[in-house]
Amino acid sequence: MENQQTSEASGSNPGRRPWAAYNVVERGGRRFWNRVGSAFHNRDGSMNIYLDSLPRDGKIQIREDDREREPRKERGALAEEAIEA
Repeated sequence: MENQQTSEASGSNPGRRPWAAYNVVERGGRRFWNRVGSAFHNRDGSMNIYLDSLPRDGKIQIREDDREREPRKERGALAEEAIEA
């Protein structure tokens, strides 16, 4: 069967990026987004999902991988000290 993924890596559609798979955990009134894998759209509308780890509660949220679009957060003082050491 031919590979139907439409990701940047496959070269079939260079403008498309993989999607990210997250597990959202709520603790103490805060939400923590843990990346657990990647997803790729196929030409027929289906998705292939590749998990690097399994979510504790069995729930996965698929979102477009926008890490490249978000500006990088500045490092804190402790991080700067660690880099200089």
